Amino acid sequence: MTGKTFYYPNPLSSVTERTTWHTCPCCVGNIPRMLLMIPTWTYMTSDKGLYVNMFIGSTIIVERVCGTDIEMVQQTNYPWEGKVSLTVNPKEEKDFTLFVRVPDRKTSELYEPVPAVQGLLSLSVNGQREEPVIRQGYAEIKRLWKTGDKVDLEIPMEVQRITADPRIAATQDQVALRYGALIYNFEETDNGNRINEGRLGTGPLKAEWTPDFFNGMMLIKGVWDDGSPLLAIPNFARMNRNEPRDPQINTPRSNVWVKK
Repeated sequence: MTGKTFYYPNPLSSVTERTTWHTCPCCVGNIPRMLLMIPTWTYMTSDKGLYVNMFIGSTIIVERVCGTDIEMVQQTNYPWEGKVSLTVNPKEEKDFTLFVRVPDRKTSELYEPVPAVQGLLSLSVNGQREEPVIRQGYAEIKRLWKTGDKVDLEIPMEVQRITADPRIAATQDQVALRYGALIYNFEETDNGNRINEGRLGTGPLKAEWTPDFFNGMMLIKGVWDDGSPLLAIPNFARMNRNEPRDPQINTPRSNVWVKK
């Protein structure tokens, strides 16, 4: 989280801390390049209109959309919450289609998420609820767009238990957790040795906003099968709370998969 260390691979189970930056970090240099590319991935154009691919609070001017430039203002707390507000400000009134991506949480036959989460909870244009056609993963909204037109939508957000095809030996009888777009991680720092020996309880799992966890994150809380409290954190935040430490003491383990 400090930006001083990194993982070159992306391990799903780890007992090692991140590597410190070195003289030639090679592919890790793609991270800042990726950040600079985000505007061009968030919005894309076609001869029919404008595509909204990513949900990121931002103000971006998209040029040459069906003969005009469009300022797009996006307000959202995604991926922690599912509400997204899009204000469409075309330089000139234009008739075009706004294609809004509808996240698909079931993208592989190898993994089964429960409960199933798909589609949109709601979508409205200027306060009027609409039921747009969803085609090839996008909700299509075709109209004469004017400055100040506003699209509000809500993406369903639930804690999901993910199991893998039993033919995958490494994850047999195991389960992982996901909330929205994020995979979560169990750390010994919070759960002790239960991440190795314990089993996930059958009780409810709750996503809870925790403002004092780093700069604020949605954590998943529940219980293990022995009734002890369970805590899972976003996978990207793993292995961040182990310093300073005695180098003779083993680093606490961090796992994505645990016994179900």
